[in-house]
Amino acid sequence: MEAGDYFVSIVDSIEIDAFDAPALGEWCVRDLVGHTYRSFTTVLSYSAVPSDKVDFERPVDYFLRLLSSDVNHGHIAERGRAAGLEIIEDPKMMVRGFAMYVKNKLEELSDDHIMGTLTGGMRLIDYLPTRTFELIIHTMDLTKALGVESSPPRRGMETTLQMIGQLALNRGYAQDLILSSTGRDGLARGFTVLS
Repeated sequence: MEAGDYFVSIVDSIEIDAFDAPALGEWCVRDLVGHTYRSFTTVLSYSAVPSDKVDFERPVDYFLRLLSSDVNHGHIAERGRAAGLEIIEDPKMMVRGFAMYVKNKLEELSDDHIMGTLTGGMRLIDYLPTRTFELIIHTMDLTKALGVESSPPRRGMETTLQMIGQLALNRGYAQDLILSSTGRDGLARGFTVLS
């Protein structure tokens, strides 16, 4: 849970009056923190609803399934704002508390615990990299919005880079990503492996 610790450390550094500052798209800092903290709450809610079968074995399949459905970006944005309101009274305490609660919960569960996720049944060990991916990317979004130095954990970055590579490969963007990251070509403005 190094990615979780990274997120907690950045939230701990936020001045109270900075939570209303612009962050990402239509989100303010509080909304972005709320959305990111859902990486903790989904582990808790999904683990509480076990599934009787594994529908997806690879972490990347979770995102591929979500991206193949009609993703309602307005709904995602609204959930971020709602989560931001959940933590409005004491964001630092809420984030730190849920991070600790998730760590304790993970110690109780086996790696093979099958969780009923939004996309179907997944083993805990396969679901957790999706949370690392979200925590790393959105904490980096947060540091950019706050104008603070970012030092993501190495293992979290490795997991995130692997996921980006797998998404690019499965969504037909591998050549673009390879050529761009080796200086052969540039990516179009706004390029993403998530659309």
